[in-house]
Amino acid sequence: MKHFVYWLAAAMVITACHSKKEDEKPLDAETVLVYIAGDNNLNDFVAGDMREMIRGSKELAEGCNLLLFVDRQGKRPYFMKVEQGDTMTIERESEELRTSDPATLSMAMKWAMKNYAARSYGLVLWGHADGWIVKDNTANSRNRAYGQDTDGGENLQGTWMNITDMARALEALPCPEGSEKPLRFIFADCCCFQSVESAYELRNCTDYIIASAAEIPGDGAPYHTVIPTLFNQRDDFYQETVNAYYAQQVDGYKEPLSVVRTSYMEALAQATATALQQSLKPLEEGYPDVEGLIYYYSHSLFDMNDFLLRYASSDAYEQWKRVFDEAVVYKKMAMVWLANYVSYQDIFTQQIFRDFEVTEERYGGISMFVPQNPDSLLYRYQENARRQNQHISDMQWYHAAALDRLGW
Repeated sequence: MKHFVYWLAAAMVITACHSKKEDEKPLDAETVLVYIAGDNNLNDFVAGDMREMIRGSKELAEGCNLLLFVDRQGKRPYFMKVEQGDTMTIERESEELRTSDPATLSMAMKWAMKNYAARSYGLVLWGHADGWIVKDNTANSRNRAYGQDTDGGENLQGTWMNITDMARALEALPCPEGSEKPLRFIFADCCCFQSVESAYELRNCTDYIIASAAEIPGDGAPYHTVIPTLFNQRDDFYQETVNAYYAQQVDGYKEPLSVVRTSYMEALAQATATALQQSLKPLEEGYPDVEGLIYYYSHSLFDMNDFLLRYASSDAYEQWKRVFDEAVVYKKMAMVWLANYVSYQDIFTQQIFRDFEVTEERYGGISMFVPQNPDSLLYRYQENARRQNQHISDMQWYHAAALDRLGW
C-alpha cells in the first residue's frame, strides 16, 4: 500500500510539472475591478465606500484579486490593490483621465487582466447612471448613460458614456480560456442601469448583470458584505450579492434589484417581439396607456413585466413570461424606494407610491422603453420622453424586438 501511495504521489508531481510551462504562473481564481467614477458630486461618498471595500477584503481567500481604479475630484486617477484589509497604490496616472471615456474603461480592464490574470473577471461600475439614453459622443451632456466626469469640477454638467460605446469597449477585451465572454459579471452600483435595452447591448460582454432599475442612494452598496459575494465561485453567486445589498436599509428604504442572464437576451427579444405584435396596435393608432404602470425615475423607464402583464393576452403573457424568467434569473422587490421623480406617499389615501402599486405579480425588476406623447406629460417629464422617442432606434434592442413594426 505504501508503494502505491508513493507511486501515485510521484505521478501527480510529474503530471503537474508537465501541465504548464515552468515559467508560467498559475491563474488566480478571480479578479474584480471596481471602476470608481467619482469625479462628480458623488466625490464625498468615495472614501466611505472604499473603507467598506477594505473591510470586505478581509473575507477574501488567496487568489482573489480586488482592484480599484479610482477617479476623484482634484486628484489624478490611480490603481489600488485591496488585500486582507490593507491597501497598496500600485500605479498613478500621469495625467487626468475621464472615466466617461470608453477608452479609459478599456484601459483599466486590460491593465487588470494583464497584471492579475485569473480564470474569470468581474467589473463593478461605481458612479452615476441615467438609464440607456444615447447622445452624440461630442456632447457634454448628462443625457447619456454612465460615468459622469466633471474634469476636476471645472465642467459642472460633465461628460458621460453611452452604453453602446461601453459595450464596444468591453466586447473587445480578451476572453478567459473556456469562456465566450470577457466578464463573468457586471455589478452596476448606479441609478437605473437595469434596463432591457442596456442588457441586450451588453449581452456579448458579460454572463450576468447585477443592478437596479431604480435610483440608487448616494451611499450605494454595503460593500463590506457585498465584496466577498463577488468572489463566490458558485453558479448562483449572484443571489448572495443581491441578498447582501437588499439587506441594507437607507432611511428605511430597500433597493429593488435583479440579475439578468445575458445568454437569454436573444430569446427574450424574440419573445417580446411576438408578444407585442400580437397585443399592441401600431403607434399611429395611439400611444399605449401607461397610467398606473410601475415606473422608475422620470416616468420614462417602465417595468417590463408590468407592461406585458397589462397588454399581452393570458396565453401570450404566459409564453413570454417563461422566457423572461430564464433571462431575469433573480430579483428582490421593494414596496418603495428612494426616488427623484416618483410621486411619494399620498397624505389622503396613504398609498405609498401615488402613481402605482408594487406587487409580486407586477414587479419584474428590469425596465423597458414605452413611447409616450410628450405633450400629454407634465413639463418635467417631457424632455426625457422626447429624447427616448428619438434615440430608441439607436439601441440594438429596438431592432431585435422588432419595435419598428409597431412604429415605436
